[in-house]
Amino acid sequence: MLWTLLLAALQGHVALGLAVTASSITISPSPTSEPSTTSGQWLIISGTSIFWPTYTDYFYGPTTGPEAPVVTCNAKWVEYYGRSDGLRSLGPTGTSITFDPYPTSGGACRTSSSLEGYSDTHTGPVTTLCDGIPRALGPREMVTSYYPGTGPCSTYTITFTDTVELYREPPAPDCELNTQECIPIWSTYSELSSSYDATATTVTPGDTKSPIPPDGCPSTTRTYPEDPCTACHFLPGTATVFYWPVTTAGGDLCLQNGTTIPATPTGNGPNTAVVNGQTFVSPSIYVSFTSIYAWSNRRAHPGSQCGDTHNDAIIAVDPASVSSVRNHRNAKYPTIGTAYPFNFAEFMPQDVGNYTMPLIPWPQYRGGSQCPLYDPSCTMIRDDYMPFLDVPEAVRQIDPLWTQCDAHWYIPPVTLVPLTGNVNVQPTPTAEANVMAAMAVPESVAAVPTPEATGW
Repeated sequence: MLWTLLLAALQGHVALGLAVTASSITISPSPTSEPSTTSGQWLIISGTSIFWPTYTDYFYGPTTGPEAPVVTCNAKWVEYYGRSDGLRSLGPTGTSITFDPYPTSGGACRTSSSLEGYSDTHTGPVTTLCDGIPRALGPREMVTSYYPGTGPCSTYTITFTDTVELYREPPAPDCELNTQECIPIWSTYSELSSSYDATATTVTPGDTKSPIPPDGCPSTTRTYPEDPCTACHFLPGTATVFYWPVTTAGGDLCLQNGTTIPATPTGNGPNTAVVNGQTFVSPSIYVSFTSIYAWSNRRAHPGSQCGDTHNDAIIAVDPASVSSVRNHRNAKYPTIGTAYPFNFAEFMPQDVGNYTMPLIPWPQYRGGSQCPLYDPSCTMIRDDYMPFLDVPEAVRQIDPLWTQCDAHWYIPPVTLVPLTGNVNVQPTPTAEANVMAAMAVPESVAAVPTPEATGW
């Protein structure tokens, strides 16, 4: 009856819009005292036997001398946790219910704008080519999102109800233990436990010779002395690929049978381009990382770093050795995608009606980082393609400790920037390209804007 009256009063306050403060009620156990007796390691309470250890049976060390207080303190915590578990096995003795009102809102109270993504409805012009996949023409549109919903904004108060079950509790010890003091405690426990396991043929409940773990004693952190560089993976920051544009003549988008035309020569010998003071030489492509480092492969603990963190790193790579990876996802347990050779001709702008845009084939687009692996709502090709780049082998030149690191675990989605006539191009007298590795990242590419950072 009391519970019904309290709940009705609370609901009435909310309905009238009156201020409601946090409150609680406790339903106490009906029997305030229960008959109990003890027998050895057991407590019989209300006809039920529960494990009832006594601390004097669990001294994990000397009981005299300077170590005695720590040994005794630990034994009392062993007793406490053992008795607490036994009492909890009897079930709750009561319930505490707390009511906590807080304000919330509904409708379009907040807005945010962003470029459209795979799940947004595209309202601009669309075309469908031979592959049958709709393509959004032109740049992506801005999309406005409303939070927490749609319709007129309104604010109101709701009440959160938290129910906590109450259990019997034995008195807790008034002493504390620290990690250093507990090292010999854990060592002694391990020895006693191993000895008991080796000699005991049967395990008897309540056997005082069976050691109980000293859970009240903080244990030392496990150390991993292994070299993290023997099993590691790369963790790259934002990556950009600078490449020499390649075009195709004729052919069909779906058949992919056009004739490849290499970049226009800038003079005798290989093409060169100056990017923020760095000379890029064809046919090498250049991959820059805002940062890159390597980490051990251990998942069960935080692990440790292999080598140094390298900021603003750039490597030169043979374009034939570069792979894009489709249907990959970076994670603690990654989904390893399928590697394919990069076809840089796919990124060249094509005229489609009044628009100029790259015609990325659907398999490449669907396998890129902008489409979730298993979400069926990614059905349209937009101007947001960011392929995953398999970390090139040349990245190992950055740090001599990275020889054994996995290049396929965490891989970066990349922005691609063509080295076109918009950059500061200079002819070179040499007839052979130099494949270089340097430690600088371009801040700009002459008239080509610096790609914005993208997270993954």
